[in-house]
Amino acid sequence: MLCRAALLVGLLLLSGCAVGERPTLTNDGAAAENNEGSASGIGDFDGATVRGDGAVSAEASTNPAPTTERDSLLPELAALGDAPRVLISPTGLLVPVLARTGTGYRVLTPCGNEAELVFGQPVWAAEVVLDPGHGGDEKGALGPSGATEAELNLDIARRTAGLLERQGITVALTRTGDYRIPVRNRAAIADQLGAAAFVSIHHNSPTPDPSDGPGTEVFVKAATPESSRLGGLIYEELVNALGVFDVTWASRPDAGVLTVLNDAGENAYGITRYPTTPVALAELAYISNPAEAVVLSTSEYRQTAAEALTEAIVRFLDTAEPGSGFVDKPRLFNPSAETGGTDGCIDPPLT
Repeated sequence: MLCRAALLVGLLLLSGCAVGERPTLTNDGAAAENNEGSASGIGDFDGATVRGDGAVSAEASTNPAPTTERDSLLPELAALGDAPRVLISPTGLLVPVLARTGTGYRVLTPCGNEAELVFGQPVWAAEVVLDPGHGGDEKGALGPSGATEAELNLDIARRTAGLLERQGITVALTRTGDYRIPVRNRAAIADQLGAAAFVSIHHNSPTPDPSDGPGTEVFVKAATPESSRLGGLIYEELVNALGVFDVTWASRPDAGVLTVLNDAGENAYGITRYPTTPVALAELAYISNPAEAVVLSTSEYRQTAAEALTEAIVRFLDTAEPGSGFVDKPRLFNPSAETGGTDGCIDPPLT
């Protein structure tokens, strides 16, 4: 294990820390949506810069030419000098720093607005950024009993953060409560913190055909080897860990580690398109499947999933292992609606 300073920036007690003070980092913090969506085409995608007819096709080019341009919301990091990359507001929100001001810092709010923040916890870096999908008015997929994907994703992210912190790995969560945060803002947090790994946690819908094992899907950035390696390790650990549960699983025929492209050859989901950080979007299981939903509601499942994600991330950081479950042929998906953007987004209070 690499020697790392322990930091968890999820639910720290922040109210008395001025942004100009560099804090002493300890490991006594407690663990704290990407609206990227399932490749099934059910409104979880971002779609902010993509338009199409919404169709999902099993046919896609086997020789895509994905674009590499990213529509960044942030200034060049060099322009920030020794300023912190992210602030944790007194209310526990992670907000990327845009520039210094006379009295504090100009920051990017969860909804993508600019605001000035005078007090908060400064953060210069994190090795891992975890992204609990959805939040606020974007609940994500729903279970048969009304359980929301957003709550489930956040619970598992908090558990995973706590486990990583115990191994001395610095961690940040894009979302620390039940509020909305557009996809590009999530990507901005990971990039701003210089993370080695960015993992977006989701649960899938609608329910496909029954299967003998988990229908876990991990979406990675096209033509990006480290994104693929991260996805392969996450898939391997999740499938092995979740397979111990006695449940009638559901799975698509091409489930595994794959890229999802639009007709232009771009990564169809913003969470794999925007960040420069190695990224993987993990659809752990099907919350819409009644048989799986019963298991997903248990602490045992949530802890098992968190342990699997932790093991995968540690392997990614500390080894060169490739993982497994790779699907050669990409899916084709053209989002037809804009969710995960800023329209109608209401910022939670920063102070």
